[in-house]
Amino acid sequence: MTPAARSGDKLGVRLRLAIAAALVLALLSCPAWGGEAARSTLIILAYNTALAQMWNLLAGYAGLVSFGQQLFVGLGGYTLAVGCERLGLGVWPAFALAAVVAGVIAVPVGALTFRLRGGYFAVGSWLVAEVCRLLFGNWSFVGNASGMFIRPARSVDPWLVYYVAIGLAIAMVALVIGTLRSRTGLALMAIRDAEDAAAGLGVHVWRVKLLAFVVAAAGTGLVAALITVQTPFIQPNAAFSIEWSAAASFMVVVGGLGTVEGPLLGAAIYVLLQQYLGANGAIHLIVLGATSVVVMLVAPRGIAGLIHDRLGWTLFPVVRRPPRDDSTAGGS
Repeated sequence: MTPAARSGDKLGVRLRLAIAAALVLALLSCPAWGGEAARSTLIILAYNTALAQMWNLLAGYAGLVSFGQQLFVGLGGYTLAVGCERLGLGVWPAFALAAVVAGVIAVPVGALTFRLRGGYFAVGSWLVAEVCRLLFGNWSFVGNASGMFIRPARSVDPWLVYYVAIGLAIAMVALVIGTLRSRTGLALMAIRDAEDAAAGLGVHVWRVKLLAFVVAAAGTGLVAALITVQTPFIQPNAAFSIEWSAAASFMVVVGGLGTVEGPLLGAAIYVLLQQYLGANGAIHLIVLGATSVVVMLVAPRGIAGLIHDRLGWTLFPVVRRPPRDDSTAGGS
């Protein structure tokens, strides 16, 4: 019996690789078949996918439901703005710096908020983000509440932004898969399922949670820098808005919490609803909320979970297989 059959996964390795390769090839060949509208939509889809993957790494695998990820959205965006406008850096050096700044700031923020659990952690992370929103809104160095224009970003080729966005989304998916298939990933899921039991088995809970928090913060900072390159403008009320965490949680919950495919599906649904209903004001928010409720009632594990339960399909498996026992292979 093959490992795929033993795990209940009906997608073979070759078919899985073929699907992933076809998706990547279609995205890379966008200039040949898509115009400006397709490019813009796919950029939005790519950075939302990356944002959702980072939120899912925290909530879906580490059990850290954060409503303060907008802190790192704001920090990443402002790092790029300050780097370009105040420090004279190029767009891409400032882009890379955004990940460093977000990751470094995540260390003291994690040390502070990890004292809280569950809903208290969610509220505590949001409060930290709100404090930063007020600070940046009253800081003349970054333009106060009026924000900043990023002039160097205006000259960046839109297709270059597109390829960076696609590369970032692919990198975030690969990062999550690689992390989850490592010992750190096993420790994360153990902490999510039973934190006290994991600690009793020797897992360094605080260190593993902090590592996941820093990685998610750095990834979110890169996403924010990319968004700021595309805009190119930043303003504190938008950059530190809780809507970023709300959008990420919607994409992950609807797509499938604790799955790699979930954020991809959730991001596609979110972007489609936003594109078609965004011009109707609050209507698209009502539709998003109704969609969340319906999916949670019909498919508590999200769309990806429903597909796996019904069809046995998993595009990106993260379960580590035990080594094959050759002595029993003949009888399987």
